[in-house]
Amino acid sequence: MINDDDKYLMSSVNNTLEILDLLSLHDELGVSEISKATNFGKASVFRMLYTLEKKGFVHKTSDSKYKLGIKFAHFGAIVLEKQNIFTLIRPFLQKLRDKHNETTHLGILDSDLNVIFMVKEASNNTIQMASRVGYKLPFYATAMGKVLVASKLSEELEERLKNYDYNQFTEHTITNHDKLIEMLKRVEQQGYSEDDEESEYGLVCFAAPIKDLTGQTIAAISISGTYMRMNNNKEELIKSIKETAYEVSASLGYKEN
Repeated sequence: MINDDDKYLMSSVNNTLEILDLLSLHDELGVSEISKATNFGKASVFRMLYTLEKKGFVHKTSDSKYKLGIKFAHFGAIVLEKQNIFTLIRPFLQKLRDKHNETTHLGILDSDLNVIFMVKEASNNTIQMASRVGYKLPFYATAMGKVLVASKLSEELEERLKNYDYNQFTEHTITNHDKLIEMLKRVEQQGYSEDDEESEYGLVCFAAPIKDLTGQTIAAISISGTYMRMNNNKEELIKSIKETAYEVSASLGYKEN
Protein backbone atom coordinates (compact mmCIF):
# COMPACT_ATOMS: atom_id res chain seq x y z
CA MET A 1 0.00 0.00 0.00
CA ILE A 2 1.37 3.43 -0.96
CA ASN A 3 1.47 6.06 1.76
CA ASP A 4 0.01 9.47 0.93
CA ASP A 5 3.42 10.97 1.60
CA ASP A 6 4.96 8.70 -1.05
CA LYS A 7 2.40 9.07 -3.85
CA TYR A 8 4.59 11.55 -5.72
CA LEU A 9 7.73 9.46 -5.33
CA MET A 10 9.39 8.47 -8.60
CA SER A 11 10.67 4.95 -8.06
CA SER A 12 13.51 5.25 -10.59
CA VAL A 13 14.83 8.43 -8.96
CA ASN A 14 14.33 6.99 -5.49
CA ASN A 15 16.25 3.82 -6.42
CA THR A 16 19.09 5.83 -7.93
CA LEU A 17 19.39 7.95 -4.80
CA GLU A 18 19.38 4.80 -2.69
CA ILE A 19 22.41 3.57 -4.64
CA LEU A 20 24.17 6.89 -4.06
CA ASP A 21 23.41 6.65 -0.34
CA LEU A 22 24.90 3.14 -0.33
CA LEU A 23 28.05 4.24 -2.17
CA SER A 24 28.53 7.06 0.35
CA LEU A 25 29.04 4.42 3.04
CA HIS A 26 31.71 2.45 1.13
CA ASP A 27 34.95 3.14 -0.70
CA GLU A 28 33.73 1.27 -3.77
CA LEU A 29 31.23 -1.44 -4.72
CA GLY A 30 30.55 -3.68 -7.71
CA VAL A 31 27.23 -4.19 -9.49
CA SER A 32 26.59 -7.52 -7.74
CA GLU A 33 27.33 -6.05 -4.32
CA ILE A 34 24.97 -3.14 -4.92
CA SER A 35 22.28 -5.46 -6.28
CA LYS A 36 22.51 -7.68 -3.21
CA ALA A 37 22.43 -4.75 -0.77
CA THR A 38 19.46 -2.99 -2.43
CA ASN A 39 17.51 -5.96 -3.84
CA PHE A 40 17.50 -4.24 -7.23
CA GLY A 41 18.09 -6.37 -10.33
CA LYS A 42 21.65 -6.34 -11.69
CA ALA A 43 20.49 -5.01 -15.06
CA SER A 44 18.69 -2.11 -13.37
CA VAL A 45 21.68 -1.38 -11.16
CA PHE A 46 23.98 -1.36 -14.18
CA ARG A 47 21.75 1.08 -16.08
CA MET A 48 21.53 3.46 -13.13
CA LEU A 49 25.30 3.33 -12.60
CA TYR A 50 25.92 3.85 -16.31
CA THR A 51 23.76 6.99 -16.28
CA LEU A 52 25.38 8.28 -13.09
CA GLU A 53 28.82 7.68 -14.56
CA LYS A 54 27.97 9.58 -17.74
CA LYS A 55 26.82 12.53 -15.62
CA GLY A 56 29.93 12.43 -13.44
CA PHE A 57 28.18 11.38 -10.23
CA VAL A 58 30.02 8.05 -9.95
CA HIS A 59 33.42 6.88 -11.11
CA LYS A 60 34.10 3.41 -12.52
CA THR A 61 37.41 1.95 -11.40
CA SER A 62 39.76 -0.22 -13.43
CA ASP A 63 38.36 -3.36 -11.77
CA SER A 64 34.75 -2.42 -12.65
CA LYS A 65 33.82 -1.16 -9.20
CA TYR A 66 31.98 2.09 -8.60
CA LYS A 67 32.52 4.94 -6.18
CA LEU A 68 31.14 8.44 -5.77
CA GLY A 69 32.43 10.91 -8.34
CA ILE A 70 34.25 14.20 -7.85
CA LYS A 71 31.09 16.06 -8.86
CA PHE A 72 29.80 15.68 -5.30
CA ALA A 73 32.78 17.65 -4.02
CA HIS A 74 31.80 20.41 -6.43
CA PHE A 75 28.21 20.41 -5.20
CA GLY A 76 29.37 20.23 -1.60
CA ALA A 77 31.52 23.31 -2.05
CA ILE A 78 28.57 25.20 -3.55
CA VAL A 79 26.27 24.20 -0.70
CA LEU A 80 28.79 25.23 1.94
CA GLU A 81 29.43 28.51 0.16
CA LYS A 82 25.73 29.34 0.17
CA GLN A 83 25.07 28.11 3.69
CA ASN A 84 26.41 29.67 6.87
CA ILE A 85 26.95 26.66 9.10
CA PHE A 86 26.85 28.76 12.26
CA THR A 87 23.48 30.24 11.31
CA LEU A 88 22.22 26.73 10.63
CA ILE A 89 23.33 25.39 14.01
CA ARG A 90 22.21 28.32 16.18
CA PRO A 91 18.53 27.22 16.45
CA PHE A 92 19.64 23.83 17.77
CA LEU A 93 21.74 25.55 20.45
CA GLN A 94 18.86 27.84 21.37
CA LYS A 95 16.49 24.88 21.71
CA LEU A 96 18.99 23.02 23.90
CA ARG A 97 19.54 26.12 26.07
CA ASP A 98 15.80 26.67 26.50
CA LYS A 99 15.21 23.03 27.41
CA HIS A 100 17.69 23.06 30.32
CA ASN A 101 18.24 26.79 30.93
CA GLU A 102 22.00 26.31 30.64
CA THR A 103 24.46 28.07 28.36
CA THR A 104 25.29 26.37 25.05
CA HIS A 105 28.25 26.87 22.71
CA LEU A 106 29.57 25.89 19.30
CA GLY A 107 33.34 25.59 18.95
CA ILE A 108 35.96 24.76 16.35
CA LEU A 109 39.66 23.88 16.61
CA ASP A 110 42.50 26.07 15.37
CA SER A 111 45.93 24.91 14.22
CA ASP A 112 47.38 25.36 17.72
CA LEU A 113 44.74 23.03 19.17
CA ASN A 114 42.85 25.84 20.85
CA VAL A 115 39.05 25.83 20.90
CA ILE A 116 37.51 28.96 19.39
CA PHE A 117 34.01 29.73 20.67
CA MET A 118 32.03 30.61 17.53
CA VAL A 119 28.47 30.75 18.87
CA LYS A 120 27.14 31.31 22.39
CA GLU A 121 23.54 31.06 23.55
CA ALA A 122 23.52 32.28 27.14
CA SER A 123 21.09 31.10 29.80
CA ASN A 124 19.48 33.53 32.22
CA ASN A 125 21.34 32.05 35.17
CA THR A 126 23.40 34.60 37.08
CA ILE A 127 26.34 32.21 37.37
CA GLN A 128 27.62 30.87 34.04
CA MET A 129 30.79 30.39 32.00
CA ALA A 130 32.76 33.61 31.38
CA SER A 131 32.94 33.08 27.62
CA ARG A 132 32.24 35.15 24.51
CA VAL A 133 32.30 34.66 20.75
CA GLY A 134 35.95 34.55 19.66
CA TYR A 135 37.08 33.33 23.09
CA LYS A 136 39.93 30.78 22.98
CA LEU A 137 40.90 28.02 25.40
CA PRO A 138 43.41 25.14 25.10
CA PHE A 139 41.70 21.92 24.04
CA TYR A 140 42.69 19.86 27.09
CA ALA A 141 40.85 22.18 29.51
CA THR A 142 37.53 22.14 27.67
CA ALA A 143 34.88 19.58 26.84
CA MET A 144 34.59 20.77 23.24
CA GLY A 145 38.36 20.69 22.80
CA LYS A 146 38.60 17.12 23.99
CA VAL A 147 35.89 16.02 21.55
CA LEU A 148 37.60 17.77 18.64
CA VAL A 149 41.11 16.48 19.34
CA ALA A 150 39.85 12.98 20.18
CA SER A 151 38.38 12.74 16.68
CA LYS A 152 41.80 13.48 15.15
CA LEU A 153 43.91 11.32 17.44
CA SER A 154 46.79 9.55 15.66
CA GLU A 155 50.33 8.46 16.43
CA GLU A 156 51.60 11.71 14.96
CA LEU A 157 49.24 13.80 17.07
CA GLU A 158 50.06 11.80 20.22
CA GLU A 159 53.73 12.58 19.62
CA ARG A 160 52.93 16.27 19.18
CA LEU A 161 51.01 16.32 22.46
CA LYS A 162 54.10 15.12 24.33
CA ASN A 163 55.64 18.56 23.77
CA TYR A 164 52.46 20.59 24.12
CA ASP A 165 52.61 23.59 26.45
CA TYR A 166 50.17 22.66 29.23
CA ASN A 167 48.89 25.07 31.88
CA GLN A 168 47.27 24.05 35.14
CA PHE A 169 44.06 26.12 35.19
CA THR A 170 42.71 24.29 38.25
CA GLU A 171 43.80 21.31 40.27
CA HIS A 172 41.49 19.21 38.06
CA THR A 173 43.13 20.13 34.75
CA ILE A 174 44.64 17.04 33.09
CA THR A 175 48.19 17.85 31.97
CA ASN A 176 49.77 14.40 32.21
CA HIS A 177 50.33 13.09 28.67
CA ASP A 178 49.45 9.45 29.30
CA LYS A 179 46.30 10.28 31.26
CA LEU A 180 45.27 12.76 28.59
CA ILE A 181 45.67 10.25 25.75
CA GLU A 182 43.74 7.62 27.72
CA MET A 183 40.96 10.13 28.33
CA LEU A 184 40.84 11.23 24.66
CA LYS A 185 40.47 7.62 23.51
CA ARG A 186 37.62 7.17 25.98
CA VAL A 187 35.95 10.34 24.69
CA GLU A 188 36.05 9.08 21.11
CA GLN A 189 34.49 5.76 22.15
CA GLN A 190 31.68 7.21 24.26
CA GLY A 191 30.79 10.04 21.89
CA TYR A 192 30.94 12.88 24.40
CA SER A 193 33.33 14.57 26.80
CA GLU A 194 33.19 16.64 29.94
CA ASP A 195 35.05 19.48 31.59
CA ASP A 196 34.79 18.81 35.31
CA GLU A 197 36.08 22.09 36.78
CA GLU A 198 39.14 21.80 34.53
CA SER A 199 39.01 25.31 33.06
CA GLU A 200 37.20 27.14 35.89
CA TYR A 201 36.36 26.19 39.45
CA GLY A 202 32.65 25.58 39.87
CA LEU A 203 32.06 25.07 36.12
CA VAL A 204 31.06 21.77 34.50
CA CYS A 205 30.54 21.30 30.79
CA PHE A 206 29.44 18.43 28.52
CA ALA A 207 30.18 18.36 24.77
CA ALA A 208 29.54 16.21 21.70
CA PRO A 209 30.88 16.22 18.11
CA ILE A 210 29.29 17.70 14.99
CA LYS A 211 29.99 15.57 11.91
CA ASP A 212 29.63 16.36 8.23
CA LEU A 213 28.35 14.13 5.45
CA THR A 214 31.72 12.36 5.23
CA GLY A 215 31.66 11.48 8.93
CA GLN A 216 34.44 13.92 9.81
CA THR A 217 34.12 15.87 13.06
CA ILE A 218 34.08 19.54 12.04
CA ALA A 219 32.89 21.23 15.23
CA ALA A 220 31.57 20.55 18.71
CA ILE A 221 28.66 21.80 20.77
CA SER A 222 28.50 22.04 24.53
CA ILE A 223 26.24 22.81 27.44
CA SER A 224 27.68 24.28 30.62
CA GLY A 225 26.66 25.44 34.07
CA THR A 226 27.52 25.27 37.75
CA TYR A 227 28.94 22.13 39.31
CA MET A 228 25.81 21.48 41.35
CA ARG A 229 23.26 22.02 38.57
CA MET A 230 25.18 20.05 35.95
CA ASN A 231 25.97 17.06 38.13
CA ASN A 232 22.44 16.87 39.53
CA ASN A 233 21.20 16.42 35.94
CA LYS A 234 24.27 14.76 34.43
CA GLU A 235 22.65 11.80 32.68
CA GLU A 236 19.86 13.89 31.18
CA LEU A 237 22.26 16.61 30.00
CA ILE A 238 24.66 14.14 28.39
CA LYS A 239 21.73 12.46 26.62
CA SER A 240 20.52 15.86 25.38
CA ILE A 241 23.90 17.05 24.12
CA LYS A 242 24.48 13.80 22.22
CA GLU A 243 21.00 13.85 20.70
CA THR A 244 21.33 17.50 19.68
CA ALA A 245 24.77 16.89 18.16
CA TYR A 246 23.35 14.05 16.11
CA GLU A 247 20.42 16.19 14.94
CA VAL A 248 22.82 18.92 13.83
CA SER A 249 25.08 16.39 12.09
CA ALA A 250 22.09 14.85 10.30
CA SER A 251 21.10 18.32 9.06
CA LEU A 252 24.58 18.55 7.51
CA GLY A 253 24.14 15.25 5.70
CA TYR A 254 25.75 12.88 8.21
CA LYS A 255 24.34 9.36 8.38
CA GLU A 256 25.34 6.95 11.11
CA ASN A 257 26.48 3.58 9.80
